[in-house]
Amino acid sequence: MEGFISRSSTTSERSRSSWTATPAGGKGISKKRPRLGKVAESFQSRLVASFGVVRKRELRAALAVKSSSPFLDALFRLPHELHLHILRELCVADILSLRQTSRVLNELITSNAPLLVRHWVKSRLGDLHLRLYPTPQPNAADFPFLLAMRRRHIASIRLTRQLADHLVGDPLQQPCPRLRQLWTSVYERMMPLVFGVGFFLDEHRRLLLERDLGRIRPRSHLGYNVCTTSGITEQEIQIMKKLDAPLRLQYFYMYCFIVQVLMRKLRPSSRTGPVEKFLRGWLSQPACPEDVAFFVVLGGIGQIAKLLARPTYNERRRYLHAFRTHMSPHTSKCWRRHWRDIGVVSPALLDDLPCTKIGITQLDQIWRPLIAQMMQPGSREFSEQERRCYEEVTISNKFVNEIMGYDILQSRPADGGESDDE
Repeated sequence: MEGFISRSSTTSERSRSSWTATPAGGKGISKKRPRLGKVAESFQSRLVASFGVVRKRELRAALAVKSSSPFLDALFRLPHELHLHILRELCVADILSLRQTSRVLNELITSNAPLLVRHWVKSRLGDLHLRLYPTPQPNAADFPFLLAMRRRHIASIRLTRQLADHLVGDPLQQPCPRLRQLWTSVYERMMPLVFGVGFFLDEHRRLLLERDLGRIRPRSHLGYNVCTTSGITEQEIQIMKKLDAPLRLQYFYMYCFIVQVLMRKLRPSSRTGPVEKFLRGWLSQPACPEDVAFFVVLGGIGQIAKLLARPTYNERRRYLHAFRTHMSPHTSKCWRRHWRDIGVVSPALLDDLPCTKIGITQLDQIWRPLIAQMMQPGSREFSEQERRCYEEVTISNKFVNEIMGYDILQSRPADGGESDDE
């Protein structure tokens, strides 16, 4: 009883301090009323503070507009047609730099994105670009379409330069004008073919990912796994139909030459001694075809160009190993970013990747079975002369001679024949 009275008196003292009068038996009520009041008061203070933050943001934005440079003030006073005319004269790199300069310039470029895309489609993009990658609808045209086309074009330029350097040598280091002219002719001949090969590999990768990602699997299949599979000849036929019919065989020869150079660059030097081979370990052996197929299918011509730009064999092998390591969810922390780079942008598919089995087409099953099927006697895809040339080039492996139209190798090896680099 005394304990009850003492607790009641303590409660009443707390009640007086909070300006509330409660009976002795209302201990629970006397405790709840101050707590509800405090919650309401804190909620009110937070609500008022949020309005204050919004007002501060609006004030800062207004000050930022007022404190902008006179040049920007004069620029935004111009009519909308002049804004579009100015942006049309800029290249994509300058437009990207402007987007990163300020928020208002980014909004200006974003609002004019559909008109910019239509202008680039009409005046700057070539027929090959638009035939392989059709433009979106006018109301769906956006700036990322231009950025994606620019990335493909830059990848084609880089890989074509690497292939021309492999055949002729660096033009900046050539003292002979004839060799520089030869380099230019090789570059101009290979450039559209490399772009077409990039399209074929992009579509091949898209078909494989659509086949393997997002499938319903048993719960027992837990774990990321990459395996080799047979060719997808039926789907490759649909890809081939999008390529220009007179140049389909040239596109195939270009792909074979790219793989040929890639395998050559991933092979150790023949002048390596036994001690150096022992110190290198697994690098003393050529890259296995499974790793090369994984790199070619998922990386495309962009990654091939970056690998060929590595000056030494050890750097190229490390780059190949790093690419496969970065794609695995078990060995890399940034694997999501690398899968987004190859087109997997869905969060659900990315979450499903750690327990997905992905099949990569074998290197000798990419494009080759399709061409062999088209070269059969009953097929009407190619002429008799093209069939004879195909039989000869498959024996000699001099694909680049068929691409250029003459014997550019001149008794050199079929893959270019440059000296072993270390």
